[in-house]
Amino acid sequence: MTSALLPRLLACLLALAAGTAHAATPRLWKATQGRTTLYVLATTPAGLPVEFDAYYTRAVLPALRASATLSVEGVGDGEEGPVTPGCDLRELDEQGIAMLNDARQRILTLALQADMARRDALDVKALAKAPDPDTQAQSWARLVEMSDEFTLLQFARVQSASLAPAAPDHKKIGNVAEALVHARPDIPVHDIDYRTGMMHAYCAAGPRRTMMLRDVVDSVPQDAATAAAAVPRLTRDFDALLLGRAPSDGSPLARLAPLDAGLVCARNRDWIARMGAVTDGRAHFYVVPVRNLFASRHDDADCGGLLADLEQAGFKVAPVR
Repeated sequence: MTSALLPRLLACLLALAAGTAHAATPRLWKATQGRTTLYVLATTPAGLPVEFDAYYTRAVLPALRASATLSVEGVGDGEEGPVTPGCDLRELDEQGIAMLNDARQRILTLALQADMARRDALDVKALAKAPDPDTQAQSWARLVEMSDEFTLLQFARVQSASLAPAAPDHKKIGNVAEALVHARPDIPVHDIDYRTGMMHAYCAAGPRRTMMLRDVVDSVPQDAATAAAAVPRLTRDFDALLLGRAPSDGSPLARLAPLDAGLVCARNRDWIARMGAVTDGRAHFYVVPVRNLFASRHDDADCGGLLADLEQAGFKVAPVR
């Protein structure tokens, strides 16, 4: 090899290494016990472009094709959980009550904005049948006032989603869970939670749970440019979690830390109980928020994460390369 070719070869190798570094970061794990296989995929609710990279095509889709069922959030067909506690408003301190009242007002604003956006899209005949704006505003106000905390949380998410910038035609599928459902229209899709599992976890967060309402309202993108500008940071934070590092301060992927005891650890306990009962000798695919996969260890929570919990339950867990 000539000395002239060596620098060019090193440059090519470095470029190749840089191009494949992210693809080498596993975000899909294979948990096996006996003849049963559980595929567990770490995702974000945003559906970052990086989640649809070469690894998605090379590792994620083949695992989905080999699976008999797909479990994601929000389907609503889960079985009844072992306990169904309600949220006790008396657990809130004065600051929590103030946050809740502020969240109600801001959610009402979101509802009115989303309602006006829907009206703008109506044709003339449909608009003639719709309630006048004042009547609709009063209806939204009564609905928001009568709703409990958990219903407000779900309501805020729906209104926030309806106000998000429209995706370009090639990104209409949405996040990874939605993309996987579209990729296998024949596969049975189930909820990863018990029927009241999310409410159980939310209520278990105690006085801190109102922070979730605030975070949902704060996460509404103001415009397409703002949403696009957030992608690089979210990608770095997603990579950090996958590599066992802490995301940046204030990141949407880190703000759940004070709520982990209820929202992460409690859900993981429910999931492990259900996953451990799957012994049919087939493969099953689970789409899981990335925060749930790894340890939560701070003043408010102490659990090892879903991957460690699977190992403790007797599964052999390994990343899919």
